[in-house]
Amino acid sequence: MTVEITQVNSCRKNLTGEISVEDFEKELEKIAREYSRTAKVPGFRPGKVPNGIVRRRFEKEIQDEASQRIMDRVWNDAIDAHNLKPLDRPEIKEFENKPGSPFKFTFSFEELPPLEVKDYKGVEIKQDSAEVKDEDVTQAVEHVREQYAQFAPVEGEAKDGHYVLADVDGLTEGESVPIHDEDVTLIVGSSQTVAEFSDNLRGAKVNDTLNFEVSYPDDYQSKKIAGKKTAYTVLVKEIKERQLPELNDDFAKDIGVDNIEALREKIREDLATRTGESAEKKAREELLDAIIERQPIDVPECMVNDELNEYMRRLVNNLAYQGFDVKQTAGFDWKKIYGEQRPHAEQAVRRMIFLDAIARQENLEVSEEDISAELDKLAAQSRKSAEAWRADFEKANRMDELKQSVLQGKAFDFIYRNANIRVE
Repeated sequence: MTVEITQVNSCRKNLTGEISVEDFEKELEKIAREYSRTAKVPGFRPGKVPNGIVRRRFEKEIQDEASQRIMDRVWNDAIDAHNLKPLDRPEIKEFENKPGSPFKFTFSFEELPPLEVKDYKGVEIKQDSAEVKDEDVTQAVEHVREQYAQFAPVEGEAKDGHYVLADVDGLTEGESVPIHDEDVTLIVGSSQTVAEFSDNLRGAKVNDTLNFEVSYPDDYQSKKIAGKKTAYTVLVKEIKERQLPELNDDFAKDIGVDNIEALREKIREDLATRTGESAEKKAREELLDAIIERQPIDVPECMVNDELNEYMRRLVNNLAYQGFDVKQTAGFDWKKIYGEQRPHAEQAVRRMIFLDAIARQENLEVSEEDISAELDKLAAQSRKSAEAWRADFEKANRMDELKQSVLQGKAFDFIYRNANIRVE
């Protein structure tokens, strides 16, 4: 038996194995003897079937099992003998198993690229100022007012900005099944409302019944009615207008602060915290990317694919949460989305590799206190307790993954603390 390992690039290696005819024959004989103990062949008692008959009757099964056993053995021996650290199961690139010829095969596998990070301390980086301007506070206060808006009934006619509650019946040309929706809210003049609806709702009053047609463009988002006309009957049930609360001390007290000035100050502090956190996050990412840019490396394809698959899983879950039927994929070019996300996935993998290397070079470690703090953080961001989070990670055998994430976070903190940061 001969085994040869060759370097394809900094991440990928090939392992080529060649097994002599004699050694492969020994493996076939061994497996045939195992088969003969349990094989059921007409005319023979179990355990009494001659090897020759077993090999002829189960030729393909024995050949396949011998090939797999040998490849598994070669792979496991090579891991120990050559101190390999594969990131995933190897891929069979070549396979040759002809009678009377040596059994040959080639595995392809990936390892982390060798990396000793240089010049990661004292890196100069710019960080945006966390200063909050008065106009930012004013805008945020207005947003709070909008959250506490009330809807008051309108006695007269519907105008732009009014909210109309209606029952909608419609029939699209070429369709036999009518449309019927109750208690539909339409905002007159809004970009969210089809223009013809707004045109017909203006001037309407409660209990009015409106009849009109809408011609939909060919590129309308709903394929079922795109390029067609739909005849509608709309019963106006309610007309309301949105009223913002007065900006005074009473409003401030209603939402839990003493007065308007206290509200503005609280909002300013919250904005400063969020702005500071956002600025730091951006600076940290730019800092790490600057370190990576100085030392280009290949990234393992299997890790990039894992990152891409995780991104697509989150995307599909988010779409399903928003009410999209992910089984109806006509509106999504998944191949394009996958390709557009690849550069981001590659950079995410580079970041992990560099942070792991920096953690190793700085002898950073993760304590049980670090793990507990991370679980407490997850609990604070969710409705699950830290104990429940720990149980979930342990059940899914993901504690090592959590530990690695915490270690990378410590490496991130280290390079940020040791950076030359200019706040502008």
